[in-house]
Amino acid sequence: MKRKITCLFSMFMIAGSTLAARSVRANTTVSILNLRDGLLVADFEDATDDNCIITQTDIRFSQSVTQIAGPPIVGPPTTLVTVVYANSCTGDFIEFDGGTTTQTFQIAQDLSSATLSGTAPAFDQDGNGTSVSFNISWAANAPLQSVDQKTVVTRTSGGLTVDRFKDEFRTADVSGTVSAVIPQLGPPALDLSRFPEGGSLGQNVLGTRTITFNSP
Repeated sequence: MKRKITCLFSMFMIAGSTLAARSVRANTTVSILNLRDGLLVADFEDATDDNCIITQTDIRFSQSVTQIAGPPIVGPPTTLVTVVYANSCTGDFIEFDGGTTTQTFQIAQDLSSATLSGTAPAFDQDGNGTSVSFNISWAANAPLQSVDQKTVVTRTSGGLTVDRFKDEFRTADVSGTVSAVIPQLGPPALDLSRFPEGGSLGQNVLGTRTITFNSP
């Protein structure tokens, strides 16, 4: 009865406010931003011995750095959590979603390993809250893969944005502990990480964003 969720690797491109624009023509300005991003993904599953209760847990960590000129602008690292709880004996199906910007993490430069720990509040659609505690390790299980140079062009009425970036990623085995008290059940906390389903590590190591503004 195990419900599989496919881990899809995707990088988050986050840019801050635009500075140090230089004039190109009387009605056009251009700004160039340097981007760096990182991403960790881990999936876990758990089931009680009678197969009544099944949980699926997804942990995603991301961080970003934008540098235009001078010191880099570091966006707050963020961990997002999703816990799906299903009880086939009672018919209950509940999803908890939440996140935190307070966590401890370490990512190897070559994406060979990583660690992440912390606690994130999460809530269901009725406002019932819980705290998801996590202490996870990643160990890469495949060679580094990369997209050497990818260009994305976005056109709007106000101008043109060109993103160029190099993504690197590795699939990984995950281990550790994830736990939470389901409010509808009460204590003790459920072990959400008995069956690791794998994960990935990724980063954008060489990125730029060029924004051309059309002035009135």
